[in-house]
Amino acid sequence: MNKMETDKSKLGLVHVYTGDGKGKTSTGMGLVVRALGRGLKVKIIQLFKRDTGEQFFFENSGVPYLQFKPLHPYFKNYDSAQLENIKKEFLEFWKAALFDIDEYDVLLVDEVGPGLNWGIISEELIFDLIEKKPKHLELIMTGRDFLPSILEKADYVSEIKKIKHPYDDGILAREGVEF
Repeated sequence: MNKMETDKSKLGLVHVYTGDGKGKTSTGMGLVVRALGRGLKVKIIQLFKRDTGEQFFFENSGVPYLQFKPLHPYFKNYDSAQLENIKKEFLEFWKAALFDIDEYDVLLVDEVGPGLNWGIISEELIFDLIEKKPKHLELIMTGRDFLPSILEKADYVSEIKKIKHPYDDGILAREGVEF
């Protein structure tokens, strides 16, 4: 292997897991577990979720795990004033959450897609993250409704497609399986 191939293998890439199927967060978390198993330093940022199984696991494991906790936009209709307040809160959270980004090998940001779709996260903010992230950092982003412009900038884009889901038959999310 020549020096150029070696250098490229050390570059952190950008992953997007999107689509309407179950498993976007689970896929990102799987990569996180693999990275931890190999001794990489990981940070997790979860947006719009609370009281999840992964939250309880990672909070008890010592892995840096942060949450931005407004209720998910899919489950609450926000008026324009509420959305403006959430945007301001998010920008403060985002700045504080990324201050030490250079210290990590892997960063998972869960539910970026809905944040973009609802205008809580700007396209420019994600472009800035992608362009200014440390070269070694593997960046994983999940969620439905990613903008095509962000998909173009990613190195990996996987679409999780729903073929069948129990929710369609009235079975709600189950603790330990869906959350």
